[in-house]
Amino acid sequence: MELTQEERLALIKNAHLASQGFSSKFALKTQEFVEDLKTEQVVAEHGLLHNQRSDIEDERQFLNSDVAEEIAEEDQDMGVVSDQMKGVYE
Repeated sequence: MELTQEERLALIKNAHLASQGFSSKFALKTQEFVEDLKTEQVVAEHGLLHNQRSDIEDERQFLNSDVAEEIAEEDQDMGVVSDQMKGVYE
């Protein structure tokens, strides 16, 4: 589905506001709506992706194990990141 010029401008405006630390419920809903539309478009054009053998084997290693729950990548130090980028991950 093609976005109208007004929808594209609204997305750009909301992205800019979000990058400045401002966000609104409208901006979040708009982003979710566009994501849903794009997902539907990809699935309609290509169908669902089939499981890859390597993906299944990667997941099988954690079956009946709590090891995956112990991995906390989001808790790892990100190093030197600007305040603006820190806001994206909080």
